[in-house]
Parts: sequence; C-alpha cells; structure tokens
Amino acid sequence: MRLENLRTAHRTDPVGIDRNPEFSWQMVSAVPGTMQVSYRIVVDDGECTVWDSGVVPGERQSFAEYGGSPLRSATAYRWRVHVVDNHGRAATAAAGFETAFLGDDWTGRWVESTIARPAAESDWGHGTQPPAVEFRRSFVMRPGIRRARLYATALGVYRPTLNGARLDDRELAPEFSVYRHRLYYQTYDVSAQLRTGDNELSLYVGDGWYFCPATRPLGYQSRTMPAVLYQLEIRYEDGSVQTVGSDGSETCRTGPVRSSDLFWGERYDATAAFGEAHPVRVIDLGYGNLVAQPLDPIRPARLLPARSVYTAPGGDVIVDFGQIIAGRVRARLDVTAGTEVTLEHFEATTADGGYFNSTYAGQKDVYVSDGTSREYEPLFTFHGFRYIRVSGPAAVRPEDFTAVLLTTPKQRTGSFECSDPALNRLHENVLWSQRNNMMSIPTDCPTREKAGFTGDIQLYTPAAFANEDMTSFLTAWLRNLAVEQREDGVVPITVPFTAPYERLARTMSEKFGTAGVTGVAGWSDAAVIVPWEMYRATGDTGILRETFASMVAWCDAIIRTARDERGPGALPEEFDRHLWNTGFHFGEWLIPSQRQRGGDFEISALSAAYVAPFFGYRSVSLLAEIAAILGRDPEREHYATEAAAMRDAIHRVFMTGDELPTTLMGGYVLAFAFDLVPPERREQYAAKVVELIEANDGLLDTGFLTTPHLLDVLVRIGRADLALDLLWEHRMPSWLYQVDQGATAIWENWDAVAPDGTPGISSFDHYAFGCVDDWICREIAGIQAGAPGYKHVIIAPRVDARLEWCSRSLRTEFGEISVRWTRDELEVLVPCNTSATVHWGGQRHEVGSGCHRFRSGA
Repeated sequence: MRLENLRTAHRTDPVGIDRNPEFSWQMVSAVPGTMQVSYRIVVDDGECTVWDSGVVPGERQSFAEYGGSPLRSATAYRWRVHVVDNHGRAATAAAGFETAFLGDDWTGRWVESTIARPAAESDWGHGTQPPAVEFRRSFVMRPGIRRARLYATALGVYRPTLNGARLDDRELAPEFSVYRHRLYYQTYDVSAQLRTGDNELSLYVGDGWYFCPATRPLGYQSRTMPAVLYQLEIRYEDGSVQTVGSDGSETCRTGPVRSSDLFWGERYDATAAFGEAHPVRVIDLGYGNLVAQPLDPIRPARLLPARSVYTAPGGDVIVDFGQIIAGRVRARLDVTAGTEVTLEHFEATTADGGYFNSTYAGQKDVYVSDGTSREYEPLFTFHGFRYIRVSGPAAVRPEDFTAVLLTTPKQRTGSFECSDPALNRLHENVLWSQRNNMMSIPTDCPTREKAGFTGDIQLYTPAAFANEDMTSFLTAWLRNLAVEQREDGVVPITVPFTAPYERLARTMSEKFGTAGVTGVAGWSDAAVIVPWEMYRATGDTGILRETFASMVAWCDAIIRTARDERGPGALPEEFDRHLWNTGFHFGEWLIPSQRQRGGDFEISALSAAYVAPFFGYRSVSLLAEIAAILGRDPEREHYATEAAAMRDAIHRVFMTGDELPTTLMGGYVLAFAFDLVPPERREQYAAKVVELIEANDGLLDTGFLTTPHLLDVLVRIGRADLALDLLWEHRMPSWLYQVDQGATAIWENWDAVAPDGTPGISSFDHYAFGCVDDWICREIAGIQAGAPGYKHVIIAPRVDARLEWCSRSLRTEFGEISVRWTRDELEVLVPCNTSATVHWGGQRHEVGSGCHRFRSGA
C-alpha cells in the first residue's frame, strides 16, 4: 500500500496561500478490499511541529482541514500523512506548501504611471488602446541569500522580469476577478534569479481585463493609469530580511507594445525602443481587496505546430492549425525593416475555405519588423482560433507558426475511448472547449465575449468534473460570485459582472417590465447548483458550508420576488405568490425550432414561463437538502416548507391536465428532471416527451437549459433507446452533426454551420452543449456515483449495438476508477477505500476495491 496525489488546498505544493489549507491524498494497493481505518497528519515549519492531528479513526482522505497553531506569513511548511489500512499495513507520504501574507505584511505602496493615455474610442476598443507601460526599479543585494520571494500585482496584466529574465511562464497575471473585493497577487520564487550586487526588477503592464472597455470592472474603475504593487523579501543565511517594496522610486516608460487589447489584439513595433523614463505617482489604494491567488496560474499548456498553409480563392494566405484553441500564435519572422506582419485569428472558414470573422472582435495582432529575424508571440492578449490570415511576409511557411494553448492547468481526471471514431471526436471536442474556456474563470467563449456567464457553468459543472479536477478553480470563482452578489441576493448573469452585461441586464429588465438588475433563471441559480454539483463530484461539504450564505441570499431573493410581484394573467394569489414568474429570463435559450421563427430575445419569454418557476423550485428545494446535509435544521425546515408551497403552486397552475400549457419539449424535460411531475401525470407526460421528439422527425428540440437533462429524462421514463438514438443522430440538430461538419470544439448553436458548409455568426467554441459528455461517461461507459464523491460506485454500462467496446477512467477523490467493456466482458478497477455495485449481464455484484472481471452470463 502506498499514498499518492497529495494535494494542499487541492493544489500540488502551492506557493503563496493565505488561508488555512485542507489536505487530500489517495491510497493505492493491489490487495482487494483495502480500506483506510485511520490517518494522522503532522505539519511542521522546518523547525518545529505546528499541528499534529493525532490518530484520526475513519475513512476520510480528502478535505482534512488544518487545525493547528496559527500559520505564519511567508513561511514554508511540510506536511506528512500516515495511513493505516484494514489489513494492518501502513504508508506515509509528504508534501509541502508555503504561505503568502496572512496579516498586515504589506509595506510596498501602489505606484501608477504618469504617462498620458488616450481614451479608447468605444466600449469595445477597436484596437485603439494605448501602449503598455514598463515599471522599473534597481536595488542592491548583499551576499549570503537563503531564499527570496516576490509578491506582486497590478492594475492591468503584467509580466515581471528580474535582470532581464522572466520569473516563470505564467501569463496575464493578476488574472480576472472582482477587483474591488478580490484582486489577486502572485508569489514568485526568485532565489535563483537574484545576484549579489546590482539587480533590476521590471513589471511590464498591458491593459488586460482591468482596462479593456469590454471587461472593465464595476465599482473599481476609478483609476485610468496602469499601476503596480510589489514587495520583494530577501532572506539571508544570517536570519536578516531585506525588503524591496514599491515606493515611488520606480520609473515608467513605454516600449514596443504599442497597443494591447484582449479582444482586438496587440500591436508590437520592434522598431520602437523603450522611451524616456517618467516618474511614477504614489497612490493609496489600500490592501483590503488583495488576495493571494487561490488557483494555479494561466500557463501555455500545449503547442500545436501549423498543419498547413494555403491560399484561399480570394487570395488570402491562411495558416491552419487543425484545432480550435484559446491562446496565441508564436511566429518566426524574418522580414525587412518596417514590414507590418498581420495575423488575423478566426475559428471557421467560408464554405470555400476563405477568411470568416464570426465575431465583432478584431482578434488581430500586428508585428512591425526592425529587420532582424526573431520569434514573436504577443504579450498581453489571447484569441480563439483555428486559423490565421497572414499578410506582410513574401513567403508563409507552416514550420514558422505554432499555436500556443493558454489555460488554467488542472489535473486531468477523466478519459474516454470507444470503437466509434465520431463519439471519440465528440469527447475530444468537449475537452478542447473545456480547456479553451477555463482560463482564470469559466468563460462562455474565448472570442467575442470571454465572459463568466453563470448559466454556462451551472449546467456544465458535472461534465467539467468528469474531465478535470475543478475544485480550486471553481472554489475561486464562487468566491467571486459571492462578493459580486448584490445586497438583495441577486446573482448577475456574469461573474465578474462587467459594464456591457450590466447594461444588457438593465435593458432587458426594463423591456420585461422591471427595473435594475434582476435574477435570471438558470443563470443566477449557479449560486446553488454549482456548489451542489461540486459536492456531488467530490463529497466535500466544505464548499457547501462556505457558499451557504450566498445560497440563502439567492433563494430568499427568489422567494421574495415570487411573493411581492404578480405574474402575467389572473392567477389566484395563493398560487402566484409562490411562483417566480416575473422579470426578464433567457428561458431555455437557443431552442432549434424557435430560433428559426424569431430573434433569441423575442422567443425567450415562451420558455421563461416554465423555466423561471421550475428553476426557482429547484434552487429552493436543493437548499433545503443542503441545509439537512450541514445539520442546519431550522433552515432545512424553512426552505423545505417554501419548496413544498412552490411545488404545489406549480402543480395547480401547470399540471392540472394531461399536457403542460406549452408545446415546447423542454417544459416536459425540466418537469421530469426536477421531479415535479405528479404521479398521476407521469405516464401522459412521458408519452408527450416521446410524441414531441417523434413529431420533430426524431430530433431533439431543447435549448440551453434543458439539453443537459434530456437524455437522463428519456432513461428515466424508460426510453433509453431513444436517448441512444439522439446521441448517435447525425442530422442537424445533433452532437454528431457538428463532428461530421469538421468541428474541433463544441458549437454555441446547433446550426453554427449549414449543411453546405456555410458558417453563421456564432461561437464555434462554447462548452455548454458539451454537457452530453457527462451522460456519455455515466451511461455508455457506465461509471456513476452511488454516493457523493464516489465513495460508493455504481458500474452499469449501457451496451449498445453501435459499439464493440468502450473504455473509461475517472480519477475521483479516492483514486482511479476504470471500466473497459466489450459485448461479452467487463473489466473494472475500484479504488481503495470505496466499494462498488456492478450491473453486468443481467446480474448484480457487490465488490470492494481491486480489479474485477465479469463475463456475460457468468
């Protein structure tokens, strides 16, 4: 027996944390039925023990919270865990972490540029942003260094260098957050970069999210100039500490980055040397919103060499990387001085292979050559693309271009492969859209919006955990959600909530008869549903405790809105007061049949009539269940009573007949998915679901909020055969239609590309409809959680004649589960400290950890 995958705060040996950590580990053993009977955690600071948990009986091996003496700032700690199993064997393993600032440790002062900046021309910038600004500072270091750490952040995004060398490969720090409450600072180990004597520190700052007109933060945009804050702490062997903090002695200047924008791209002029030095201005922004970065940094995660270069019918020279990514292009350029090389990024071509810009963002990087051969990669922007249109060079060669994937790296937890190449490609497309849109925050797309839409991650969280360990990433985002939540409990449609989407929210609210920013069904409900799905995936009740106040505030907003506002029609008040049926809602959004009849906003009200009250019930009933899990009986009783009243009102208003008062497929899907169908209506409503699919020529007709539930509902009503048919459908709208059209990521719209290959104005990289990946892994491969966190596993593959074999692995909190099946045989790996129920060949088997093999009929 051995221990592996030790994590602190669900990260590997993190440097720079400012909260008490929790610890996790996994057991590996070849002995069947291995269970943990006790653990002991000891934490030390290199000199003494700061916490000894003692021997703790039980099977817990994740999210064990630190319970020792107060941790000290800027201190390296080591922890080791000793585990004993039910066979009397023991194993020990160790890992580390380092704290950042835990108290009043900041002495550096905010300093900002004094270089005049022209204002952007419009909300979306159009490439008119001003030059990036470099802040510089020299200092002297004496001999005898033991270690050194730099703590730094900026308004804008910054790239630090020390003595001309980059400190690491992270990008776009300090990343995207709700800056007025949570501005991340980064911790760098600079021990190796420092040298005895003179040193020079530089922080080069581009616009980033903070200054970008499309992402500028609300309530914290009082500054118009780039600014930096840093504190370098050098610890010597003699125990002394030298602190070099920002203090106004810096200078600032502009250089080759003449314009940087997250949407419109970067202009880099290699002929523009760094200009004259200007003084900086010391400003008082305080330290109250500073937070040590709680998730791993954005990094270049993969390099994709160009697949081909071709000339389109219109004469454009196009480089194809073969895969849609979020990131940048790295180009080797050797052109004459003054030549402008333009790289225009785009996701899909016209039907004849030409340039096609599907977004209002330019996504254009321009490099002005100084006549030297060099490798160019933008510093302060990123794009969504598979192709680039290149102009400027006389010759364009594929070997000179590489696409650089940027993402927040996360531990890969899932794999899937089967005998159907189309299904494998669909799974790969889901993975790519997840990588491309999990950069600092969960975004909807990396092109025209780059926004943290709450609805997208609400419906995609189960699929996200099926592929990657999302714990620290989504925990950080939920903390942003909590501070972005309004005093009245309303959760905005994006987190962070930015100016364009605040205007959209206010405009649509006024159009639908309300004022200000109001909650939106299926989007604002992320406050409850995301932590709930995290708990189901990991078994961590800590995330429920941490977000409980946010959940309560949101559910109280739903209940209050239903009570105080009367909906359309003349519903009896005794029912209407329990229905959330006012205000603007996106509704299902993107229903295939309805998009053909009108604009998306015009048809959203059709589905909002049931989406809002159904989701209102869903959140309130989940909150009652969460309160029960947390042992909060008064809240459980209160919200269970409210949920029961909402359920009764839904039954009295929507479910008095054999059909719902809607002809939309999604109404029935949500009714079943949220357990709202009365027993006496189940047969009729189930028949109606099937009828609607058959009337639609056997095709789905569900939108954004209902598609995640469609296949599960069909299984629930006994029509798994129909669910499988929809999965393997190749006509539009379907998942495999996208694959047949050459998609390499998940489309925003079912009809993003017409059958003749003509692309539409759409994102070709939206992970939302990739939610089907969760169903594929649960139902086709057959790995389901029988208890939160997969403490108990249900293995029940759904063998289909369209597959000869299927293989799936999933690394859970307890370790790796794997399944491989053919039509005749099933192989299963169950991790230590868990048990499984296996359904195969019409028989049921109860097994413990270890490798198991089953044959049909055996």
